[in-house]
Amino acid sequence: MSTLDFEYSQEQLSNIAQQILDRSLQLGATSSTIEINEAIATNVDILNSKIENFETSYDRTLGLSVYLGNKRGSIGITTISLNNIDAIIKQALDIAKYTQEDLANGIADKEFICHKIDKDLQLYHPIDIATDDLINRAKNIEQLGLLIDKKISSSDGSSISLAKYNFVIASTNGLNLGYKTTRFDSSLSLIGNTNDGMQTDYWYSSARKFTDLKTDEEIAKTTAMRVLRRLNKGSINGGTYPVIFESPIAKSIIGNFLGAISGSSQFRKLSFLTDTLNKQVFPNWLSIIDDPFIIKGLSSCYFDNEGVKVNKKYLVNNGIVENYILSCYTARKLNMKPTGNAGGSHNIYVTHNTTDTLDILIKKMDKGLLVIETIGHGLDMVTGDYSVGASGLWVENGIVQYFVDNLTISGNLKEIFKNIIYINNEYQDSSIACGSMLVDGITISN
Repeated sequence: MSTLDFEYSQEQLSNIAQQILDRSLQLGATSSTIEINEAIATNVDILNSKIENFETSYDRTLGLSVYLGNKRGSIGITTISLNNIDAIIKQALDIAKYTQEDLANGIADKEFICHKIDKDLQLYHPIDIATDDLINRAKNIEQLGLLIDKKISSSDGSSISLAKYNFVIASTNGLNLGYKTTRFDSSLSLIGNTNDGMQTDYWYSSARKFTDLKTDEEIAKTTAMRVLRRLNKGSINGGTYPVIFESPIAKSIIGNFLGAISGSSQFRKLSFLTDTLNKQVFPNWLSIIDDPFIIKGLSSCYFDNEGVKVNKKYLVNNGIVENYILSCYTARKLNMKPTGNAGGSHNIYVTHNTTDTLDILIKKMDKGLLVIETIGHGLDMVTGDYSVGASGLWVENGIVQYFVDNLTISGNLKEIFKNIIYINNEYQDSSIACGSMLVDGITISN
């Protein structure tokens, strides 16, 4: 497991990519782009101190898109080789012949592409760890969680995963770049019993560097706390109340916003935030920043999926939408410039307007619901109507009273965005950094 390594160097991948691009032009393509990937992943899952799953995988993929003018043909294979490459290119060209012409199709214009990697974002930290040590680490997380409180009755499993990637993207516009990355994850899920049945919750940690993961003790303690707070169950009457979205849930609210300002939603006019560029959507203290250059960031990168240069930018500045999330294709559809977001957003940072802890936010809310879990997607992207199943902690007089579930929370995201009162600065491991969010006036029903 620890000795499995990439079969190709960056130089070798670049040479293979360039040869395929050159050959595609010789065979009739007007332009083409290729991405070649190697991925090595190891996963260990533990349940009740026993190995439930342990596997290591090595995957190779080669994705080629060729263009005949504005017609596109794409093909993917699970090998990295120049063998039979003519047949593969010809198949992609044949697909292009039968596709509908779209004037927005095409590779990135030369003026937008990244030409060199001139900084080190520290995205690659390979680790040599013995199999026994990895298994024992996963077992230790589980055992620590089970020792915290007698109300924790059993484990729902712990896991650790290690992954590393090697890729190159190249196009006939002169682009030919790549780099290596790593990602590590650990998690724990625990179960507690009550007279009303079992309750389960989990916690996790993610990092580019293995030693940056939260300690086993931190994961165990947080997971246990999240389960224990569910064990005193009560009920509430429906109505309209203030709501705190705990940080992991608040991130999903921001994720809905990111989807609404994506290029595909905008040019299709299928977003409740269609044509909101330069318009007020959030309170004037709130900004949302897209930053691909955070050192060891989980969504840091040097260029996007089309090789376009990336940059740090405001998506929202003082409540006003300042940028959409655009690929080359969606930018052309909107008669705009690409933003370096083919593949989506990068590291997202949502500004806070308080350093209050979650406990203090609860006191300020006085009476309402702390949402700790949502079920289902529940968003009509066209209208912004939002309705999801939820469970949480009921608060009265600024004190958590008990756990409640089988609830539905609903509203319209336009109003929810405007009614954000506080966001604190308690962030979790994620590509979206958003603290817990206090929102006024959300409908809760049983």
